[in-house]
Amino acid sequence: MGSRRTFGNIRRLTSKRYQARYTAPDGREHKAPITFDTKRDADAWLAIESAKIQRGDWAPPAVIHAEHVAEVSTYFGEYAEEVIQRRLADGKIRKTTAALYRRYLRLYLSQFAKQPLSAITPRQVSTWHASMAKTPASRANAYGFLSTVAHQALRDELISRSPCRVASGGVKRSARTTDDEVLSPSEFAAYIAQVPDRHGYPMALRFAYWCGLRSGEVRGLRRCDLDLKHGELTVAQQVVKLDGRNQIQREVKTDAGHRAVAIPPHLVGELRHWLAVWPVQGREALLFTSPTGAPMSGEALRAAGKKAAQAIGRPTLRVHSLRHSSATLVAQSGATTAELMARFGWSSPAMVTRYSHPVRERDRELAARLSAMA
Repeated sequence: MGSRRTFGNIRRLTSKRYQARYTAPDGREHKAPITFDTKRDADAWLAIESAKIQRGDWAPPAVIHAEHVAEVSTYFGEYAEEVIQRRLADGKIRKTTAALYRRYLRLYLSQFAKQPLSAITPRQVSTWHASMAKTPASRANAYGFLSTVAHQALRDELISRSPCRVASGGVKRSARTTDDEVLSPSEFAAYIAQVPDRHGYPMALRFAYWCGLRSGEVRGLRRCDLDLKHGELTVAQQVVKLDGRNQIQREVKTDAGHRAVAIPPHLVGELRHWLAVWPVQGREALLFTSPTGAPMSGEALRAAGKKAAQAIGRPTLRVHSLRHSSATLVAQSGATTAELMARFGWSSPAMVTRYSHPVRERDRELAARLSAMA
């Protein structure tokens, strides 16, 4: 039988790690500033603390830990970059996501960059979070990254508790409604008539609406990606902005993003005519480029779409709203969840639930028609 413990006690946490604590000569209970992988490690720490008490050189563990942390302080900005690099190396994020994280760090989290990780308090985080109330999407994204870094620091035992304790801090809340983002085919016709007829903007936006492509997917299309004989296109790459430059990336947003999309027949005819006069040289050539021949920028396409949106009295309409409109139309047509996921490149059925409202409206219309037959 093992010997009975005479100093301190150890308990296993729900995280499956071990916590050690003891009552010291000052009459107070003290916990180890970190938790342990194994019970043996916790035992060893208790033995060291007991020896300190016996020698008469004991000090509260929290004080010793704080002094140690101060000596080897790791600044949030430096550690955040380390986390980004580690996640890139592990394949957990792509370069585009890394670029977004660095943008959050530069624009929204700069006040924490020169602070030691251990010095950031829950109150500071809560105050910062409240200060960004006017930009809910940016706040949610930046808070999510801040929380990711804090939890990694917790796992690396650089801090004892995460300062990110804002309830639903990473939840996006936007005043935009689904109805504001949907264009009917007749409204889209009015919209596209107002798009500047240069650099291929009208055709690029037609792909977004009728084929439901993301902006980067549209701008990444090559001549070889179009199969007009079979009325189909292949999404195999996208244009992303990295280090201030628009670059081709063979990775699309999700694995499901690599897909074949049927082109509506009426658009096939328009494409044949457009390709006959549009200067696309070679099968690997991009369909849409800037005046210098570089990939078309998202800013340029947004500006073209914005001008048309304002002309038809829909100033809040975005280029992404065209993809959203396309998904709504396909959902209303009776497409199954699997069909929607395949066409729009979604890896999770959760995205399909966004279009359940228009589907229910369509169902009510059909029910009303049945009543008219009674």
